Amino acid sequence: MANFKIDHAGPLITIQDKGRTGFMRFGVTPSGPMDRVAYLAAHHMMGTDLGAAIEISMGGLAISCLEGQVSACITGGDFKITLDGENLPSWSIFTLRQGSRLQVQAGKWGSWCYLVFAGKMNVPTWLGSASTHIGSDLCGAPLSAENSISVEDCYLPDLITGQVFDPKFFKPQSEIRIVLGPQDHFFTSQSVQDLQNEKFTLTKDFNRQGVRLNGPKLKITHALDMPSEPVGRGALQVPGHGDPICLLADHQTTGGYPKIATVISADQDKLSQMRSSDKIFFKVVTVETAIEAAKIAHQAEQSFYHIIKDSQKSLEEKLWNSNLVSGIISDINS
Repeated sequence: MANFKIDHAGPLITIQDKGRTGFMRFGVTPSGPMDRVAYLAAHHMMGTDLGAAIEISMGGLAISCLEGQVSACITGGDFKITLDGENLPSWSIFTLRQGSRLQVQAGKWGSWCYLVFAGKMNVPTWLGSASTHIGSDLCGAPLSAENSISVEDCYLPDLITGQVFDPKFFKPQSEIRIVLGPQDHFFTSQSVQDLQNEKFTLTKDFNRQGVRLNGPKLKITHALDMPSEPVGRGALQVPGHGDPICLLADHQTTGGYPKIATVISADQDKLSQMRSSDKIFFKVVTVETAIEAAKIAHQAEQSFYHIIKDSQKSLEEKLWNSNLVSGIISDINS
């Protein structure tokens, strides 16, 4: 077992696992990681099941190891990482030992990163999930200074330490794809055009529930006659002020505001990793294109999971798997 004390924790730093799915009909939001790809990648790097991780916001985190030792990694945005006074690159694997101090701060880009241990964090669960929902205080609360963390079943896997991926590979681009609807018909044709042709800026109204975007005001043509209905992650709902709000991991389960469009699933993590004042452009695509994009994103994830696995192989394993003999034979035959 390894025990840690939190020396500093900024706002919105929580415990998250893969999410609390299957309960939206009861008014329970899924929660889970803001950047699901980074969360999954961290567990692949550690070779662990999809358990609890510490989701770190731009507010930063500092922890001290009081006893024990355990391997860990950090993925997500390109954050500044310091271990015992030594700077580490993001997307790195390292070992924490008694007396170690890990500090994570906002870096070049990204709003969230994930700290995953080679072990099991001892955290409460509710409805089969350890994900914290900040708005309701379900399953814990945001982490704060003087909180303690314990990790059970710790181990030091035979992994190559250091950086596994260059974080710039995951830096989000400014183009975000959307599917129009289901209530785009409530808006003026000019507003629908503005959504596609004008830039929008992420505002400081940004948390795990959603982010408010500033740009051309999206105007409604007539009085609404829609009832409150279920809402999903990525929905662009538009209240009376005319600014679209993109719903994120801790979104409410129902809402009565019209939704002019929905960010496709393949781009939702990218939007979550952007920062206040970042500029984005929306590109309208079809449902079929959104489905194909989801398939392509899944294939890309599988590709770098294989890269992660290959990076952990010893030199001997790499030589065995490279099939050098076939190269020698082909040279002889030629």
